[in-house]
Amino acid sequence: MSTSVHSFQLKSIFTNCLQVIFLILIWWIGSIIQTRFNLPVSAAVIGLFMLLIGLMTGLLKLGWIKSGSDFILDELVLFFIPCFIGLMKYKTLFMTEGWQLIVVVVLGTICVMVFTAYSVHLGFKIEHKLKQHQSNKTMHVMHGDK
Repeated sequence: MSTSVHSFQLKSIFTNCLQVIFLILIWWIGSIIQTRFNLPVSAAVIGLFMLLIGLMTGLLKLGWIKSGSDFILDELVLFFIPCFIGLMKYKTLFMTEGWQLIVVVVLGTICVMVFTAYSVHLGFKIEHKLKQHQSNKTMHVMHGDK
């Protein structure tokens, strides 16, 4: 492998690490806010709202968190392995009342999938309208309109 390939890989790893640290910092600030004001909302949700507001107002750029968040999403399955192994301790519970848990998990998964699909669809519509508005604005500037 050439030096430029190694350099690119190191830069990519370094960028991912910095962006993940930045996302953890946002979660940590959300935790401080949640503790300070004794809010009934988790620190992660507060951090997500802060992130959303930062992105929507332009204080944060998507490029500052994109590769780090993509990395976290790519490795998300690793976060669930300890949970699954912990559930194996309760084998008798699953044998007696497992059907109820399966129903809840399936319904919960369906709800998450539906709401996620709707949110992504809504996000794409908003993004399309913003791009269309931006291109209309650019066309007016190019033609000298106000």
